[in-house]
Amino acid sequence: MSTDDLTPSQQAAVEHFEGPLLVLAGPGSGKTRVITRRIARLVERGVSPYELLAITFTNKAAREMGDRVQKLLPRSRIWVSTFHRFCARLLRERGEAIGLKPNFSIFDTSDQQQLIKQVLHDENIDATHYPPGKVGQRISQAKNDLITAEMYIARYQERVGFNIDAVVARVYPKYQQRLLTANAVDFDDLLVHVAKLLEDNENLRHELDDRYRFILVDEYQDTNRAQYQIVALLSQRFPNLCATGDPDQSIYGWRGAQIENILRFEREFPQVSVIRLEDNFRSTPEILVAADELIAHNLRRKPKQLRAQNASGDPVEIRLYADGWAEAQGIGQEIRDLVDEGERNWSDFAIFYRVNALSRGLETTLARLKVPYQVAGGVAFYERSEIKDLLCYLRVIENPADRAAFLRVINTPTRGIGKTSIERLMQWADAERMTLMDAARQAAAVPKLPKKAATAMLRFAELIDELAKHAHGTVADLIKQVMKQAGYGEHWEAGSEEEMQRLANVGELISAAHQYDSQSGDESSLSGFLETASLAQDVDSLNDATGAVTLMTLHSAKGLEFPVVYLVGVEQNLLPHERVVRQSDPAQMEEERRLLFVGITRAEAKLVLTHTQRREIHGRSVSTIPSEFLQEIPSLRERDATDVDASFDIEEFESDRESIPRTPKFRERTVADWSARLTTGAALAAGHAQQVELPIGFSPGMLVRHPRYGLGTVIDVSGMSRHRIITVEFETNHRREKFVASKCPLQPVGVR
Repeated sequence: MSTDDLTPSQQAAVEHFEGPLLVLAGPGSGKTRVITRRIARLVERGVSPYELLAITFTNKAAREMGDRVQKLLPRSRIWVSTFHRFCARLLRERGEAIGLKPNFSIFDTSDQQQLIKQVLHDENIDATHYPPGKVGQRISQAKNDLITAEMYIARYQERVGFNIDAVVARVYPKYQQRLLTANAVDFDDLLVHVAKLLEDNENLRHELDDRYRFILVDEYQDTNRAQYQIVALLSQRFPNLCATGDPDQSIYGWRGAQIENILRFEREFPQVSVIRLEDNFRSTPEILVAADELIAHNLRRKPKQLRAQNASGDPVEIRLYADGWAEAQGIGQEIRDLVDEGERNWSDFAIFYRVNALSRGLETTLARLKVPYQVAGGVAFYERSEIKDLLCYLRVIENPADRAAFLRVINTPTRGIGKTSIERLMQWADAERMTLMDAARQAAAVPKLPKKAATAMLRFAELIDELAKHAHGTVADLIKQVMKQAGYGEHWEAGSEEEMQRLANVGELISAAHQYDSQSGDESSLSGFLETASLAQDVDSLNDATGAVTLMTLHSAKGLEFPVVYLVGVEQNLLPHERVVRQSDPAQMEEERRLLFVGITRAEAKLVLTHTQRREIHGRSVSTIPSEFLQEIPSLRERDATDVDASFDIEEFESDRESIPRTPKFRERTVADWSARLTTGAALAAGHAQQVELPIGFSPGMLVRHPRYGLGTVIDVSGMSRHRIITVEFETNHRREKFVASKCPLQPVGVR
């Protein structure tokens, strides 16, 4: 294999043989090429493909990496997988050691919350005050940190009365036991169970360590404690661990990722070789300068300098719009014009935002401008009612102990089984210590159960037994059998438009099953298909060939790239997020800065960051100020677009393109104007604005902070210009104070 097309740093990473290796790969530096070439080079040097394991975080990255490896090594089978899929496969082989059968189910978030809700009910805990979602988040955080239910109880058993920790200490162990009884796991269990298996079973640990002598982990900065533990335990006897990542792109701390795992790698593996990939083949120099200027303000990082390998391009722009609708109109019309003029294709464009709420105006405007678009939301497909119903049928066929799946489909479609009858079946099954499916087979013995309901339950159990006979064929054929024998959706063809859409969704599921069957060949299995559906991710639904503008959150954008990127809502309390601003946590603020860094470095040729004078948030129009991060990027040039005509009524907006306002002529601000405006915004954000004119102003409902009185809410604004009077009610004793706009030391931090 020739390495002439690699840079010296890339060659060094590819040629490194034994011992730990840390590859610090900046964005666009060709890390996927390095990983796949390194795999091929190891095989050339005599390493068996059976001894190699490559792990990454997204299904998309795993597919891309696997395809590249196949081209380099067409006759070899290298295991390229996500962490969760690797753990799922391992648990199907070895899970009986912790009480799991190979046909276990993987509960999604809604299944998890439903089970927690049942536990809360049984424990006489009010689910209104302690929502299942919040309890589930606490349990997930504990699992990511490898805190078991027993450890959680020991930590919080002395808490008196009802508080969230005490509630979780009561719910966590019972929730975990019910998962085991249902032969099921949640997403976090996939990691936690494997970490426990490796920790407790020395023979298994040595066996797998011997098998996977060379482990390559992509996006190492995103590992949580459980993932770190798994990799570390598999790299003891043969510490040939290659960790590739970039601390500057660690943006998943909110779901348990620990940036410390990559920052301390050299201490954990003292013999490590460190290689930096700093040549960027993706973006223009202007984009990389902005990225470097921003990220240099972070302290928890490993310094590097991105070196552009592309020619110079357009300056990075910051645009000011009057409001969110003008922002959407300006971006949408510009995209429309560029495509109409033949300069760009639809798929060249991406629009990123910090929070999903910002997509509403963008989607509405793009649709009215007849701009084709797609929204990252692969998981949403599997959350549709009809898809979830059919998947639950498949789950209960594969795993009859799956309580959540059973309860969803026992009366779907309607079989005349009421809620009370189901509750009696559940009580009897729990008392007899049997699954709900086994109880349904003996429904006639359930006390006080109406004969009609008992007969329907028995017939349902017989239906599942009959469908199970088809489980060893193709998954697509099994879905068709479920539809036919269960009578699911049999009246949709002659139904409403909504029912026709549901039928189309089912057709899409069958197509996905066909694709799975054809790709898996002889290895096609029901459990494998269910596993694929359970581990779907937001970006899985994106299609590069659709010819559409892509909309997505910044968190979903990592790992992707687009010629033109619009990053909207770069405003204080959106980016950085209001929660982070209020908590004033330096570590979280650094992660918000990394999030913007990731968004910036997705752009190849053109990057536009936008903010507005006012924005509708939570149904209220509030004044906004620029993100404090913008002050950290002195190379930015602002263009004032507040004259965009977005005064149209959304409901009355005509589809005729001739009535659509054309792209405005931007008024470029001078560097001095922009610098002054940013300084003012930053002063407000820092609480030091005693003698500066407010850049935009305050409005009722805005949450503010005073250096002496603390947090408060603006309840009234009167007067004009510098003489405006702002009345604030503070949280401490509901004290009310009035301030002159030009002199008040108030920091806007959000909206009530």
